[in-house]
This record gives sequence, structure tokens and C-alpha cells, in this order.
Amino acid sequence: MVLMHPAGVPEEVQVPAAGGESVRKFHKGNLPRLPRGVILEDALSRIVLACVEHLRANEECVATRAHIEGAHQMRVAIRRLRCCLALFGDLLPANQCQYLDGELRWLLKELAPARDWDVFLDETLPPVLRQFEGEARLDELRLQAQAKQDEGYSRAATALQAQRYTGLVMLLAAWADGRSWHDPFGPPAHPSLASKATDAVSQLLDQLLSAVLNCGADFADLNAEQRHLLRIEIKKLRYATEFFASLFPRRRLNPFLVTLKTLQDRLGVENDAAVARRLLLRLTKECNGRERTRLAYAAGLVVGWHAHTADSRQQHLDALWAKLTAYPPFWRRAEVSPAADSTAVDSTVADSTAADSTAAAVA
Repeated sequence: MVLMHPAGVPEEVQVPAAGGESVRKFHKGNLPRLPRGVILEDALSRIVLACVEHLRANEECVATRAHIEGAHQMRVAIRRLRCCLALFGDLLPANQCQYLDGELRWLLKELAPARDWDVFLDETLPPVLRQFEGEARLDELRLQAQAKQDEGYSRAATALQAQRYTGLVMLLAAWADGRSWHDPFGPPAHPSLASKATDAVSQLLDQLLSAVLNCGADFADLNAEQRHLLRIEIKKLRYATEFFASLFPRRRLNPFLVTLKTLQDRLGVENDAAVARRLLLRLTKECNGRERTRLAYAAGLVVGWHAHTADSRQQHLDALWAKLTAYPPFWRRAEVSPAADSTAVDSTVADSTAADSTAAAVA
């Protein structure tokens, strides 16, 4: 068993059960506090171990379908791991990164149908059902979607029971804990791995911010595909910011991170609508005759309603983008503060800042 840094233990989330008792459902991952003076390879090891713990902590939730957030949290852990590999990729053996990333992409794909139908049934469809209350064809669509959701969870459970998954989590933990990028039979490890994280983090965040700004140029005119690519770049910057957040004072970091997270979430709503269109098209094509006609009508209501609400969402997105681009990068203002927060960096850090009303958006 790999011993985890205490700050890497995921936050346990409980919900009320029958009889008023609380039962464990899903876990939100906490990233470890990186001590001042930490070197890059120690930071890498701590971050990967925390992400593996986050991933494994939600296995039971997904396998038993205890809460739909479980699949989401597993996918967050996977994306954090992939982001970490990408951030450190130039300093690590290419063959190791390629193999690990390939296995993580496999797992992400196996969890995707369950999560996609979760979002559709829990977020995309409900407002349309309320708008067209009593519409039988929408009720039929919901039943079809629930059947697809069941298939998705069966696929996810099969993946989590597979030897391939067990091997992946064991390999990741051993790789990070044993610092296996030091290959005794290969070239020496990159010397930058022994440098202080504070010497590299500013340049790293500068590069990621530049990618976001370049991708978001002419923000109001971006099409759906361009917005999807922008959201990916925003997600990379957010994860990297969270990885190193404990090295900076929260009063400087949090306003930036809150806005970044909220913009990612709001762009996610746009992406959810695009995913819903693909799901509905596929679902409709699987049916024939009268059933296909009725499902096509219901699908049209869903797509049309979300297209109708897009204008109001656009105004909020424009404001969030302007707000993000107006922030001076917190990492440039001064050297890392010796008074950096001593607590672990929670994945819900954005929700802890009451100063920004946009923090109400939930990941």
C-alpha cells in the first residue's frame, strides 16, 4: 500500500439517507499542500498520488451507482492526472508519459457514456420537462435515456473490475511513489526535476495563460468547436493553478481561480448542449417507425429549448471573459509568499470565496 500525504486524502461527501442517517457517497479530491522550497519531482509525486487516491476513492460510488457525482469525480481525477503528465511531459521519459496517458484515455472513454447520460438526465432534460410539462414524448425520451444510462454504468463497472484498471492504478501509484522516471537503464533524469517548483511555476502559468488568451481571441465570435477548444485550455490553466495554489496567498489567487472555474463551468453548459445533440441523434437513429418519429419530436424540443436560451448565456459568458482577461496574473506580482495558506487545496476552492458572486457555479 502506498502511503499518501495527509493532505491528499479526498474529502468525503455524505448525503442524507433513510432515517436521517448520513451515508458515504462520493469523494472530492484534495490536492496536497506543497511546502515552500519543494522541488519539481516532489511536487509531481505528491500531485499524482493525490489524484490516484481521488480516483480510487470513487470506485465504489460508481460501481454501486450510489451517486451520479462519483463518475464525475473519477473523470476529474483522470483529467488532473493527464494534465499533470502534460505539464511535466518535457521533463519525463516520453515512453512512460505516452503509455500512462493512453491508459488514462482508455479509462476516460469507458466512463464517458455513464457521465454523458448522467448530465443529460440530471441537467439538460429537466428544464425542458418543466417547460413542456405533461408532454408524453418527452417522458418516452427520458425512459430511453435511462436505459442508455444503465448501459453506460454497466460499461463503467466492467472497466473498474478489469485487470487493466487495477494495473493502471497500481502502476500510477508505484510510478509516483518510487519516482520511476529515474530509469537505471535509461538516460539520467532531467536536471530540472531537482529544481525548485517556484522557479518554474511562473513561466508555466504564463504559457498556459497565453494559450487561453490566444484561443479566446475574438471571444464573442467563436463557434462551438472553438469554444470547446478554449474550454480545454481553460481547464489546463485551472488544474495547473490548483496544483500550485498552496504556494500563493489565497487573497491573490482566489478571485482569479473563481472566475476561471466559473467560465469553465459556463462553457461546459454549451458543451453539454452539443453532447446532448450527438446523444439524441444517435438514439433516434437506433429507433424505427412511429417510435423514431416521437423521439425525434422530443429531441427537437430539447435542442430547440437550449438553443433558445443560448443568447442569455452568451451575455454572461462575455462578462466572465472580460473579467478573466482583466485580472493581472497573480503569480507575477511578487515572489511566492512565505505566508501561503497552510491548508490543502480543495477541488472546490472556488466555492469557498464569497467575494465573487459567480462562485455559485458547481463543478
